[in-house]
Amino acid sequence: MLLLVYVVTLAPGVTFWDAGEFIAAAHVFGIPHPPGTPLFVALGRAWSMLLGGAIGVARAMNLLSAVSTAAAGALSAWLLARAVAGERSASWGAVAGALCAGLMTSVWANATETEVYALSLLLVALMLACGERAGEGDRSHRWVLLTAYLIALAPAVHLSALVGAPAAIAFAARTRDGRWFGDRLLLLGGVLIASAGVGRMSWLLIGVGALVAATSALVKRAEEQVPHLVRDDNSSRPRDLLFAILLTAIAASALLIMLLRARHDPGVNQGNPSTLTTLADVVARRQYDVSPMWPRQAPVWLQVATLAQYIDWQFGITLGRGIFTTPWRLLVTLLFLLLGIRGWRAMRRDGKRAADALAVLTLSGTLGVVVYLNLKAGATIGYGFVPAGAHEARERDYFFVLGFWGWGLFAGYGALAFVRARKWPASIALASAVVPLLGNWTANDRPRSDGATAARVVAQALLQSAPRNALLFVAGDNDTYPLWYLQQVEGVRTDVTTVTMPLLPADWYGEELARRTGLKWGSGFVPGAQWAHQELAAHIARAARAAGRPVVASPSVTAKERALLGSAWRLTGTVYLSSAAANGSIDPPVIDSLSDVDAVLARVPIRARKATLPDDVSASMLGMLQCARLARLPAGPGPVRDSLELRCNLR
Repeated sequence: MLLLVYVVTLAPGVTFWDAGEFIAAAHVFGIPHPPGTPLFVALGRAWSMLLGGAIGVARAMNLLSAVSTAAAGALSAWLLARAVAGERSASWGAVAGALCAGLMTSVWANATETEVYALSLLLVALMLACGERAGEGDRSHRWVLLTAYLIALAPAVHLSALVGAPAAIAFAARTRDGRWFGDRLLLLGGVLIASAGVGRMSWLLIGVGALVAATSALVKRAEEQVPHLVRDDNSSRPRDLLFAILLTAIAASALLIMLLRARHDPGVNQGNPSTLTTLADVVARRQYDVSPMWPRQAPVWLQVATLAQYIDWQFGITLGRGIFTTPWRLLVTLLFLLLGIRGWRAMRRDGKRAADALAVLTLSGTLGVVVYLNLKAGATIGYGFVPAGAHEARERDYFFVLGFWGWGLFAGYGALAFVRARKWPASIALASAVVPLLGNWTANDRPRSDGATAARVVAQALLQSAPRNALLFVAGDNDTYPLWYLQQVEGVRTDVTTVTMPLLPADWYGEELARRTGLKWGSGFVPGAQWAHQELAAHIARAARAAGRPVVASPSVTAKERALLGSAWRLTGTVYLSSAAANGSIDPPVIDSLSDVDAVLARVPIRARKATLPDDVSASMLGMLQCARLARLPAGPGPVRDSLELRCNLR
C-alpha cells in the first residue's frame, strides 16, 4: 500500500533543494555536496540506467526513493510481526505501525522526490532486521557480522543511518528471554564508534572503536550461556573480531569511489576529492562549519520546541494552517502520541526486546539528534525574539525521520492494543493509518502542486533568458541545482556557465571554474566587497567580460552583490544582464518590455497549484519569473510594486 501511495503522489520531475543535484550526480556518476554519498549515487546511476530511458531520469530517481521507503516499511512490518510472534494478532499491529510510520509527513515527503534520506531509512531497516535475526538461531554470529557490515556502510550512504545503529545493536545483543550478549554489545558498539570516526575522518574515534571492539574477544561468549544457540570454541572470538574489522574496512572502502570518479572530473564534482586529503575533507564535511555539541547554537528549550513543531507536522499537517497548528491538528498529534505510548507498553508485554530496541530508535532519532546536531532555531520558529542569523536556512525535520519512524511503529501497535482491549477484530487497527493518509495527502500530492514543474520551469526560464556563453551568477541551492539538472541530464543550454556565489569561499570551486571556463583572473581588494568570495565573484566577472562572455545574474542575487559584478543592468527575460564593468553604483536596472519574458514563459508553462509542505519554496521561486511585471506597474510606492521589487532585488 505504501508503494501505491508514493507512486500516486510521486513528483513527476525535478524538485527544489538537493534533488536536482542528486539526479545530476547520479546521471553523470559524480560527487554531490559533502559528504558525497557515493553508494547512493552509484545505486542511483544503476537505477536510472535501468529505468531512465523508459520513464525519464528524474522520475526514475524519484521512484528509487519511493521503492526504498516502501521496502523499509515492509521490513519493519516483518520485523515487528516476528519480534512479537507469540501474539496471534501481532501482524495486524505490525502492518498498522508500518503504515503509520510511512505516512508521516517528513517520511512521505522524502519518499516522493530524490533524497538520500530514503535510502538511509532502508539501510536502517536492514540493520534492524539483521539485528533481530542475530538474537537467535544456530547461525546468529553470521547475522551479527552482517549487522556490523551494514552499520559500517553508513558513511558511504549517509551518516544519518548511524542514528539507527544503537537500536540494531539493542536487537543483536539480546535474546528473546532477556539475556545480553556482552561480547556482541562491545563488538557492534566498537564498529559503530569506528564508523562514526570514518564519517568524521577522526583517527581518534576509529582507534577508540577498534579498541572497544577488541575487548569483545575478552568477554565470555553469550552462546556458552544460552542452550539453544550453537556453541563456538574459543578460536571463534578472534575470528569474529577479525571478520568484523575486515567487513568494516570493506564497507569504508566504498568512499574511494569518489576518489576515482573525481579524477575524471564529472559534471558534478563538489569538493573535487581527487586526493586522499581532499577526500577526507569531503567525507568530514570540512567545507561547512560543523558545530560541536557545546556551546549550544540556540537555547535548549528552543531546540526542543523546534522538535515539537516538527512532531506536530507529522500526523495531519493539512489540518493546520501551514506551519501553524490548530486545535484539530494538535488533537490529532496528542492522539498519536498517546497511541505511541500505549503501543510501547503493549509491545513490552508482547515482545520486550522489540519494544526496547524501537524505544532506542525513537529516542536516538529525536532527542539524540537534538543533542548531537546542535541545530539553530528552526527556520519558522522564534521570530521576534531570536536574533537574525540564528535560524536554520531551511526546515530540518528530515533529520528526525528515524525517530518519527519508530514512533509510527509504536502508534500502529497502540491501535492494535486499543482494538484488542475492546475485543474488536484485530484488522480494525489498520484504520489508524487513515488519519495520516488523509491528513497528509494534500501536502504531499506533488503532481498536483507547484512543485510538480516549478523547479524545471525556473531553471529553464533562467537558461533561456541568458545570452549565449554567458556566466550566470546565482545565489543558492534552489537556483543552482535545477540548473545543474537541466544542463547535465537534459543537455539544455550547456554553453551557459553557472556560478554559485555561496560556493566561492571553497578553494576547489574557484579552481573548477577556472579549469572549465579557461578564464584567468587576478586578486586583490574590490571596493564594496565585504567578503573574500564577493571579491572573487567580482574578479571572475571582470575576466568573463574581458573574454567577451556576457555577465548575467539571477534575480535572487542581491543588488549589492550584483553591483560588484557589473553595472548598467537590464532585466532581460528572467535574468539581469550587465552591459558595463562595475563602477561602484547600485542604480536600479532598466526593465525591458514584457515581450522578452512573455516569449520565454510561453515555452515554459507554469502550473500554479497549492502546496502545504513547510519547506516548499516553489511559490517564492516562481515569483522570480514575475519580475518583468514591474514594467506594467505604475512608478512610485505601492504594496504590489514594493513586494515585487523586494523579491526581485531591484534595489
